[in-house]
Amino acid sequence: MHVLVVMILLALTSGVAAADRDLQPADFDTQVMPILTKAGCNAGACHGAAAGRGGFQLSLYGSRPQSDFAEITLALEGRRINHRNALDSLLLMKPTEQVSHEGGTRLDSDGADFKLLSRWITEGAKRSGSAGRRELADFRLKAEASQLSLGQTIQLSATATFSDGAQRDVLPWTVFKPDDPSAVEISDAGKLTVSRIGRHVVVARYLNQVVALELLVPETPVLIQTRTTQKADSIDEFVDARLQRLGIVAAAAATNAELIRRLSIDLTGRLPLPDQVEPFVRDGSLSAHVDELLQSDAFVDYWTHHLAELFRVPDLRSNRPAANAYFMWLRKCVADDVSFQDMARQLVLAEGAVAEYGPASFYAVVGDPRSQAEFLSSVFLGVRMQCANCHDHPLDAWTQDDYHGLAAIFAGIKRGAVIQATTSGQVIHPATGDPAIVRIPGVDRSLDDGDPRVALTDWLTSDQNPYFAKAIVNRIWSHLMGRGLVEPVDDLRSTNPATHPELLNWLAEDFVEHGYRIRHTVRQICLSAAYRRSSRSSSANPTAEKFYAVGAVKPLTPAVLLDAVCDVTGVRGILTNPDSRAISLAGLTEKSESLDLLGRCQTADCGVAASRSGELPVQLHLLNGELLNERLRDPNGALMQAVAAKKSWRQIVNGFYLRSYSRRPSVAEAEFWDKQFSAVDGGADATTLVEDFLWSLLSSEEFRNSR
Repeated sequence: MHVLVVMILLALTSGVAAADRDLQPADFDTQVMPILTKAGCNAGACHGAAAGRGGFQLSLYGSRPQSDFAEITLALEGRRINHRNALDSLLLMKPTEQVSHEGGTRLDSDGADFKLLSRWITEGAKRSGSAGRRELADFRLKAEASQLSLGQTIQLSATATFSDGAQRDVLPWTVFKPDDPSAVEISDAGKLTVSRIGRHVVVARYLNQVVALELLVPETPVLIQTRTTQKADSIDEFVDARLQRLGIVAAAAATNAELIRRLSIDLTGRLPLPDQVEPFVRDGSLSAHVDELLQSDAFVDYWTHHLAELFRVPDLRSNRPAANAYFMWLRKCVADDVSFQDMARQLVLAEGAVAEYGPASFYAVVGDPRSQAEFLSSVFLGVRMQCANCHDHPLDAWTQDDYHGLAAIFAGIKRGAVIQATTSGQVIHPATGDPAIVRIPGVDRSLDDGDPRVALTDWLTSDQNPYFAKAIVNRIWSHLMGRGLVEPVDDLRSTNPATHPELLNWLAEDFVEHGYRIRHTVRQICLSAAYRRSSRSSSANPTAEKFYAVGAVKPLTPAVLLDAVCDVTGVRGILTNPDSRAISLAGLTEKSESLDLLGRCQTADCGVAASRSGELPVQLHLLNGELLNERLRDPNGALMQAVAAKKSWRQIVNGFYLRSYSRRPSVAEAEFWDKQFSAVDGGADATTLVEDFLWSLLSSEEFRNSR
């Protein structure tokens, strides 16, 4: 009996305590702001736009509650709040459409959110002072399961932890954004259902924090096997574990003929020579061949081309001495296997004449501090910092203070023929109108006097920097595997998770442990089973491609495609120096109609462009343009030389299949060409047929892609 009384008293006491909590004054920052965000009031399409909407401007997703409080309570002489009668406040009447509102109905006048807003206004529409202000410390999103069956419904939960230690269920005020809304449905109560197999990511926002939740839906129910080892220690362990969870069977390994062509294109930008193909197909050692390519001059040439595009050498077209110095410095770095960490240090701290000291052009390819901040963050952090120029980044932790603070580091750079760091110059912060405070992104501390680039470089290249190593290994992976572990490659953020997060971490750690050497990571990837998989699969499953169950079909870049055409036909002459390759400095900076038509990078920061071989102008150029026709008919070209040497059609077919595809024709292909050549007696008809034969090889999808 006594126990029952005690239990009743405890329940009553608990109820009173809960009621007391509910009667605490409504908090603007952590209760009012989430309601406005959930209703979409401060989204980019509404009042969160840069210029606001209808004369009402809020910070994007409530990132600046102080300015939002002033806009709500003080702007328009405080007409948005009616202190005498809360229900007559525009803040309530507009979203319930009691007053005309372009945004439509955003609040239910009988709902809990409406009642909380009206209570806040009745209590005086106040904001806590800085001493007693409660802030969001942590936000967590959880699901009942991370692996689902098709059509299964699970419950989500969202919990916020505040600076005063309080925790709260914030599911009703959490904003969800699935990466594929047509496949992922989330109810107001947090019930989630997936209607398509594969990997799905849901981004959730509460106040200024965003998190991502990954969900996997295999084709068939999969038994998750427990790892026999505590930690994966190879690329294939990570990749295979993901495939097993998704119930995807990996494709068989590529043939040696496919592999030698893939390796040669990926590592050197060239087709393998015919006399290299058959020995490797017969009994070649993969590791020995990879090592041979990595030590070749062709590797140095091609990866210099990669870095030259990354560091914007083409932007120096109008300053050839500077372009040459920049390009040759990059080439020496590749040739000497200089660590990417040392390269970054030299570039960020560079000063001097751009025509003499290559790294100085790191500052010559952009024109102002803000552009420099965006360039550095893209290249060395894999981050799109420009999103934080006008407002705090909506999907990442970067703030306007980070963006303009980073830009302020470069405010003293004097550009021109000589790059010089000075202590003058400033960047104005658009939110305050004052000079931005010099700041390393995400680091809340002031910098010592002197050149702030030194502190930036120390932070940037530190082994503890979570972005630096990931940014470059993700780019290397993207080049070799056809897509990055994170896509796009310059958009690393928590809300854009890697397809294989543990693998990205492992690659970055391995890169650091081996001295930030590009060759080492290239070798690791090329020797993996994931890299060696065939691209010829009977299943066109995008999930299989995304998770590297099959090899990627990678279109040749414009420069590699043109070099391949020149190598097969034996005719160059696409640049001023007829011996120059398209991947050379001349190919990056000289005028070339063919390179431009095929999609050569023409603007800053466009990355490595793939050939636009599927577009009509390109098709016409390949169909009847000078690029192929002149090379097919050139009397000094490989084709006409073979005809002049009176080689048999079988020798010609076999020889050019090897030059173009790194393989001999199949039985069906040989029979087809046998039939075609048997139908002509020689003379002009035979010459035309030979030209048509090689044209068909060079125009084919197989030639224009690396498989």
